[in-house]
Amino acid sequence: MPVRNKRVAPSSPTQKSTPVTIQLTEAPAPKLSAPIPQAVAQPAAQSPTYSAQPPAVVTEQPAQESAAGAATTEPTQLQPEAALMHTEESITAPAISPASPASPASPASPASPASPASPAPPAPVVSHIRATSETATTTPVSREAGAFGRQNLVLERARNNPAEIVFIGDSITEGWEGAPEQWKMLIGSHSAINLGVGGDRTQHVLWRLEQAPLSAVNPKVVVVMIGTNNIYDDNCPDILAGIHDVVNLILKQCPNAEVLVLDIPPRGDLKDSAREKIAQINIGLTLGMWPKHARFVRVGKQFLKPDGSIDPADMPDLLHFSQKGYAMWAASIKPELDCSLEANHPQPAPTMAHP
Repeated sequence: MPVRNKRVAPSSPTQKSTPVTIQLTEAPAPKLSAPIPQAVAQPAAQSPTYSAQPPAVVTEQPAQESAAGAATTEPTQLQPEAALMHTEESITAPAISPASPASPASPASPASPASPASPAPPAPVVSHIRATSETATTTPVSREAGAFGRQNLVLERARNNPAEIVFIGDSITEGWEGAPEQWKMLIGSHSAINLGVGGDRTQHVLWRLEQAPLSAVNPKVVVVMIGTNNIYDDNCPDILAGIHDVVNLILKQCPNAEVLVLDIPPRGDLKDSAREKIAQINIGLTLGMWPKHARFVRVGKQFLKPDGSIDPADMPDLLHFSQKGYAMWAASIKPELDCSLEANHPQPAPTMAHP
């Protein structure tokens, strides 16, 4: 450091003393490698952080925002291989992933960022909850003019034919009339009526049940398979809501009956978009909260080969059953049907192991 000498004058003009020399050290000016900024930029506003995966659970509450500000969306999609195969593993509870917690943002200052919210545990799918207060799948509506013939025939049956068993559904159910041997094998000596109408959706079944209540039939068992015709136009929560509304209306009209809710059979080839939606809906049906006298029965998995494809010998058009297909369907539900027919009401029959 540079040193310079400075002479200090005596404190009084009359005082005589020897001058004192003091060394003053000057600190060198700091050397800056970069100019000092005039203002420090404020950190940018933090954007909302969205969950990496939407929640897979349909809840009773309207969509709420997550801790990071993102609204919940529709149930998560299954993995492609599980959706296409629709195997035993693809409709178990672990196939539904809980919502991923929002990731914490990178700290913009020395202050510690807020801790992310803990992920909620997975909850069962509630099949009767809908995403909106009113949907097409739950609003009763008549069929179009081209289906009036079959619709009127079915209405007449429901008004004038007491029976022990009622079958409700779309063209797959209507097709029992083309498989008389399989039908007889299924119902045995019991009386039964077929109320299936080709092309039906859940809203059409609701309309017919209002026009011709099943209280006039007074059945012991009602077998319901509906929903495949809603696949391409409606979302999974709304289709589940429609199916559940059908079941509730049946039990309201026939409180002592038992309702067997069948899964939606697979349809189309491996690339058909219906495969994934059907798999999701069947998850909801499997884990759904059903009323006392209603229970879920699986029939669809037997129509898939190990590679996930459908055998044309069972479904020639990859949708409707052949004679062999109806024999397979009859064999899969007959134990449950027989158990329900023998049940001592008002206690529901126990669910039996499926073949």
